[in-house]
Parts: sequence; structure tokens; C-alpha cells
Amino acid sequence: MGILKQTAISVLSGGPVYLALRTYALRKNPTLILCYHTLGPDNEIMDAWTVARASQFRQHIRFLRQHFKIVGLDQALNPEYKEDKPRAVLTFDDGDIGLFTHLLPIIEAKGLPVTLYVATEQIETGKAYWFDRIMNALQAPGETEVTIEFSGRRSWTVGPETGPERWAIISDILETLKQVSPERREELTQSILEQVKTQRTDFTKLEPLSRAQLEELAINPNVVIGCHSHCHNLLDQIPLDQAEESIRKSRSLLQSWTGQSIEHFAYPNGNHSPALHQIVRQAGFTSATILGQTLCQPSQDNVFALPRVLVGRYDSLKRLRLRFIGY
Repeated sequence: MGILKQTAISVLSGGPVYLALRTYALRKNPTLILCYHTLGPDNEIMDAWTVARASQFRQHIRFLRQHFKIVGLDQALNPEYKEDKPRAVLTFDDGDIGLFTHLLPIIEAKGLPVTLYVATEQIETGKAYWFDRIMNALQAPGETEVTIEFSGRRSWTVGPETGPERWAIISDILETLKQVSPERREELTQSILEQVKTQRTDFTKLEPLSRAQLEELAINPNVVIGCHSHCHNLLDQIPLDQAEESIRKSRSLLQSWTGQSIEHFAYPNGNHSPALHQIVRQAGFTSATILGQTLCQPSQDNVFALPRVLVGRYDSLKRLRLRFIGY
């Protein structure tokens, strides 16, 4: 991050300037829906934006409770539910094992309402989705050269740096692979995995929840299970009949596995379209979320395209103070 940007964030995220911004942004009592992915331990090097440290999450909760009322998604969508403070909703995407090992103890200790949008294929098969397998592999020590055939030849050098620098390269690889078909994406993923010669073993890998872990999460009264599709493909890039099959299959599996009525949906990667909104509505869901990076007004916004604010490992609390009010 550049010095000018850091300075601007420092000025805007504190003191009277922040108070004025916050007062203006929250004047209509909006709802803040946050999108996390998973939590990891504090003492490991894991260069993945999707893995927030457990201590970071606890810090976020302390801040949110000062300025927002943390509520469940159903409460946030209920027009008759009133609060003196703006509402915040905590959501997590995908269904990583960190939800069980790190999030569940925090839920139990703090009584936090959360919505977990679970993608079911990886739980059914026990095999992590392509993006998690790549992130795991590219934690390799030292430098890793990665080359793929995509609109010509694309090459990256991952490492030896760690932290945001390494993540920026990994992220570029993932974004590149999102541009190809699911079948080609799997081929390229396998090619990348074969190019990684040394594996790290001193970190907690991204891997899916087990059925038993999902069921234990679902038993907690503060946990609402939502649907994130079966395939986790970008649903606006595959035929609509395949997207519908993935959505309906995931909902059916989750209902069977958890005993919950699965009423909320999150589009993988936030990719959505009016046709997908209609499919989700007809499948029996009452809401769906995207990644709009802004606050929402559930009574005014399209309930099948509710915006969420992304939160990840490299977001400082100063930056989040602004993002939590829509800046």
C-alpha cells in the first residue's frame, strides 16, 4: 500500500473526520453484511487473504459491538425487527474446517449469530476445491516458478517473500484461472500442483469440513446454514440448467445433513445475474448475497442480490473501520 493511501486511511479512520463520515453513512440505519471465509491460528504463516487470524476476528467483534448490533441474517431481513444501532451480520463462505476448529469456540463463548454459506461438493467428496488446493500448494518455501498455457504462456514467480506480496501473486493466478471453463480450470490446477516441488507441512491446510463437523456446527442455535452451490463454479459462466442443478442439489444435501431449513444463498465469487436471481427464488430461498462492498438496506435492495463487505487477512482495523461504514 502506498504512503499516500496509508496516510489517507489514518486520517479518515479516526477522530472527528471518522465520526462525521460514520454519522453520515449510518444516518438511515443500514445493515452491514460481512463476508469472511475462514479463520486460522495466530502463530502460523499462511499467505492466503481468505484465512483471517482468530485474534483478528475477535478484534473485529469488539469493534463491531461498540458501533453495531450483531444480529442473525433472519433478524436483519425482518422489517419488524428494530434496533437502536445499525445492524451487522456475520457470514462465512465455502465451508472450510477452520469454521469448526476456530470459529465455533468463539461462537460458543460470545454467543455470536453467524450464517455459514456451505458449498457441498467438497464436503461430499472430501476433496478441497481447486482454489484451496492451489493456495495450499503455493505456500511452498523459497521460490516456485509457475507456468500455464492461457492466451499464450503465462508465468509467475511465487516467493520467496511472504505476506501480502506473495498473496498478490497467488491471487493473480487464481483470477486468471477463473476466466476458463471448469474443465480447463481443473487441468490447469493439476498442472500447477505438479510444478510445486517442495511442500510445506508446518501450517494448517485449507480443507473442507467433514459431515460430522458440519452437523455439530448446525446444532448450535446461533448458527444458520446457508447454501453456496454444490460445484462452486462461477454460476453466470455455466449453462443455466447446470447452475440450477448445482443450487438445488446443494440445498437438498444441506437440508438432509443438518436438518435445517436452508433459506439463504450466496453466489460463488459473488457472480450473479437476473436469471440466477429467478432460479434462486424458484428454488425456495428467501435471500441471496453478492459481494457489493457496500452497506445494504434490506427493505429497499433486491433481496436476491444483497451486498456484502469482504474481510480478509490483510485488512487492517483502520481500513476496516472505513469499510464497515461503506468507504
